[in-house]
Amino acid sequence: MTRSARARLSDGVKRGLYLGGAFAVSRRLRPAATAIVLRYHSVADEADGRLDYIDPGLAVAPDGFDRQMRFLRERYQPVSIDAIADAVAHGRPLPPLAVAVTFDDGYRDNYAHAFPILKAHGIPAAFYITAGCVEAREPLWTSRLRYYFMATQATHLSLEGTDGAPLTLRTPAERSASFAVTIARIKGAGKVGGQALFPQVEAALGVTDITPLRDSLMTWEQIAEMGRAGMTIGAHTLTHPNLPGLPVPEAEAEIVGSRTLIQERIQGPVGHFAYPNGRGVSHFNDVVRDLVTKAGFLSAVTSIDGPVRLGDDVYALQRLGVYRKHGDLFRLAADLERARLDGRRA
Repeated sequence: MTRSARARLSDGVKRGLYLGGAFAVSRRLRPAATAIVLRYHSVADEADGRLDYIDPGLAVAPDGFDRQMRFLRERYQPVSIDAIADAVAHGRPLPPLAVAVTFDDGYRDNYAHAFPILKAHGIPAAFYITAGCVEAREPLWTSRLRYYFMATQATHLSLEGTDGAPLTLRTPAERSASFAVTIARIKGAGKVGGQALFPQVEAALGVTDITPLRDSLMTWEQIAEMGRAGMTIGAHTLTHPNLPGLPVPEAEAEIVGSRTLIQERIQGPVGHFAYPNGRGVSHFNDVVRDLVTKAGFLSAVTSIDGPVRLGDDVYALQRLGVYRKHGDLFRLAADLERARLDGRRA
């Protein structure tokens, strides 16, 4: 069976279970098994303009996000990350059918699209902010890298230190695949290797105008407004590095500095942290976890798919990634219930 045929079969099963009410039975029979922390990045539609700053697969369309929030409000118990972290930290029962909504990075579309929808449905959410980039009004390095791949006129890219054939860039699909390979290489290369590889790629792709990325992140005023409205504002480092690849003093500066800067700018508490760069690489370890603990955070979330259970490490909470494909509610319902009940990758 081909991969596409397996995907169609899987979707058919999920749709049938969703429409047949199997997930409703699951929620009724096991309401307090686990909690789920959802991991979003972007709420935007390509109809708003090109999504130059993020992989469209990571962006949920606003109408799809609205349906998802209505679904959570009607079928689950949306709670804050504080409620889940407090239960785990103190060994208290998790709220029945608890689901928390979180966002990584701090994209401006979070304020423009997600925030009004969350308010309309009365759902709290946590926004983990890349503080140094907001302060400098600069795009994330991941956004810059993706834009280079999408905008370049080059047809091939050779990465130094690899024995394989050059990466091809002729079609959008090839560009996306080559970007995925390259970003994983940079994230996994450590500070020295990553800092050497990024400018090589930058020079080879030859894109110098990044104007479309301007103002891709929220402003401090927008972030503070969301905090005043009851949203949780968390930290996501200063510059979005892969923390295990940094010398300990630099990792500590990224972690502590992000909390300090956000608190100064929004004049409010920052109690929660999200480890950056989780896609396909090791993005935290015991050393980094201990730095987050020493910095005074109450919890930290990962990009590892899975549920939250009592007895989990409050500084290594799993989440469930939400992507554009989850605009079809049956996919979100199926993945959410599967993760909630058995913890296998969704």
